[in-house]
Amino acid sequence: MPISAFRRSLDAALLDFAWAEWAQMGVLASAPRRSPWAEDPEALIIFTLEVARDDPRLFDELLDWLLSNEPLVSVRRLRTFARAPADAQLLAAALGWVDVHRPRARLRGRPAAPPVGEPARLFHDGFPVREPDPSFLSAGLLRGTVLPSGKAQSPDMRAPINLAFRLRQLLGVGARAEAVRLLLTSAAPRVGVAGLAASSGYARRNVLEAAGSLENAGVIAVSRMRGDHRFTIDKSRWADFLGLGANELPEGRDWPHLFAALVGIRRGLAVMEAEDLSDYMLASRARDLLAEVTDFLMRADVPVVENAGIEAAWSDLEQAAAAAVGALSSAGGRDRRGRSG
Repeated sequence: MPISAFRRSLDAALLDFAWAEWAQMGVLASAPRRSPWAEDPEALIIFTLEVARDDPRLFDELLDWLLSNEPLVSVRRLRTFARAPADAQLLAAALGWVDVHRPRARLRGRPAAPPVGEPARLFHDGFPVREPDPSFLSAGLLRGTVLPSGKAQSPDMRAPINLAFRLRQLLGVGARAEAVRLLLTSAAPRVGVAGLAASSGYARRNVLEAAGSLENAGVIAVSRMRGDHRFTIDKSRWADFLGLGANELPEGRDWPHLFAALVGIRRGLAVMEAEDLSDYMLASRARDLLAEVTDFLMRADVPVVENAGIEAAWSDLEQAAAAAVGALSSAGGRDRRGRSG
């Protein structure tokens, strides 16, 4: 498949997914489905800030949602998942905009260094910007002024996709709520501290402190072996407490790593398309890009096939991207890892 067609197909799939998720989480849009999984709000925000650069309406609807639902969002997790400099830049601009319209001390991070050089265009639509938005301009991004629309609603706490928000209402916005969400949606009978830390967005120490308080409250069990910890949760008891049937707990996904892989592929393709590469160099860059995202894909349980020859690198990248897109919403996408660490 030509690189331009590959990019268009991938971008369309990612935007369709993002719209479908946010429509169930309070953004003004029609929901095409009722997702059976529990979403990770902060991972989805970081993901959407990137993919919505091709859809200004989605970008602005997300800003409006953030403004309305900011108390439900963990700024700490947002900053943890903003791994790449481009993610950190987008996040700084979005949080700066929210802070202007709803001042909160927690939205203000460490003072950022002034942008170097000319600001980069936020959107890829090519339209001229007549009145730059100051919050985005201060982060080195150029876009038109945007004002709150007030259209966003609160998430429906009964929807499976919004389990994270429901648990935050019960346990607060912090490591305890994330630990319970991950334990409830994991197919593994017990989960290790490293596994919880990797997907929760909190450090090992924070996870252990949260688990200790949950254990003291009698709502999870912790086993300690050779200096390691394993966590278990009584899912049927929690389902009863949440008013759900035994088989109605939402499914799990490793959203942070899956989104990171897809965003990495998207950005890598954009760079490759902008360059005039020979077939050999294109294959070489495809091999390098696949290597960069392989760890994220494997953590998200997405199969990666790498053939020995460089001539197959482009096909390998296409297959990996297709598998990652399929993992976004496949019926068999439940977190099957079963890894204890």
